[in-house]
Amino acid sequence: MTAGEEELAVVYKKTYDFRHARPATPSDSQPPLINDFIPYESGTPDTPSSYMETPEVIGHKTGTDLVIRGSAQSPRPVTQTTISVHIDSRLIHRADVLGNRYCGFVNGRLMFTPPEPFVEIPLRYENAYGGPDRLCQTEFIEQLNQTVPAADMRRIRSIAEDLFSDATPLMYPRNRFGKGYILEERKDIVEGRSLPNIERPEARLTPENIIVGNPLSWYKQPLPIGLDYLDPSAFPRCAMFGLPPATIENPGPFAEVKKGYVPEDFSRGNIFTCDRENIPQLIHPDAGRCASLGLWLPFLKGHESIRLHGMDLAHPDFEVVLPAEYPVFSISGSGSGRGAVDIKGRIYLAHININDHLLTLIWTARIKSPGSLDTARLMEIENDLVLNFQKE
Repeated sequence: MTAGEEELAVVYKKTYDFRHARPATPSDSQPPLINDFIPYESGTPDTPSSYMETPEVIGHKTGTDLVIRGSAQSPRPVTQTTISVHIDSRLIHRADVLGNRYCGFVNGRLMFTPPEPFVEIPLRYENAYGGPDRLCQTEFIEQLNQTVPAADMRRIRSIAEDLFSDATPLMYPRNRFGKGYILEERKDIVEGRSLPNIERPEARLTPENIIVGNPLSWYKQPLPIGLDYLDPSAFPRCAMFGLPPATIENPGPFAEVKKGYVPEDFSRGNIFTCDRENIPQLIHPDAGRCASLGLWLPFLKGHESIRLHGMDLAHPDFEVVLPAEYPVFSISGSGSGRGAVDIKGRIYLAHININDHLLTLIWTARIKSPGSLDTARLMEIENDLVLNFQKE
């Protein structure tokens, strides 16, 4: 399509059951498309949760997002293991998984406790590196109490508390849900702090790199790893929407660019310093990608085999075989003068729930907009839409 042209997108969702090493088959239950952000249940009232589901009605993506909901599992207690994701035998994603660890001091030196034994750890962003430094946040509010006149503080306290309940420099911009993000090396802040359970093998947290220091130097910290949905407010997605987090001057190429997870032009400016008419140009084509970094794939064909290592007790190398089918949408009134036009759907999202052995595929087909699309016209197109599945 030519830049600036309006398009019509048809989005279709289908849910499948799967068994090890067998093609997925349609489920009896077919849930509707989701239009909201649905978080996991939070362990504590004041702690935000990562997302179990995110909106599925997306009209444009640059490839297939692979999202995996599951846990690292071991038949016997272990202190460390590895999980990985392979597509057609090609390794694409790997994480080290460790039991619970904590910060401490030995002879005045910051140390990590050995990992505790575990048999299961959820592969969620709460267990990855990141999160807030809540003690620093509390101290910031208390400093306001001491320095701001009481009458003024009553007016701004709720604003300050709301400010530090979402993504801020006192939270790790790459993952506000995680743990291990520490700004200052002080015993009262560091002692007993929980450390991440899932880490990138090449970007492990250590006693030497755990202290951030300047909050604007957050980008020097290790990249968190996940398999679930990537928070839209997390870097680099937020920058793709024109909302990059603050950094010190000239931070240099980000690790996400160096590793090839995002293109060099992922951040095109800031909506707060941009003229209003230029704001749409700040939105990057990859802004709609919702998978974890490393799981942004080229468009899948629909017949691939996805192997999940370390996430199922019965099958340590569980093989999810996609159903080898795709939808063809017959769309009337395309403006071509030829009547209905057949468009093959592309897989925008492959969501694997290894816990429940459920696979969700979402296809989208896009065509040039057939003229003005008011509500009545959209309903007419929807009523005339014909869908056929074909084998890959």
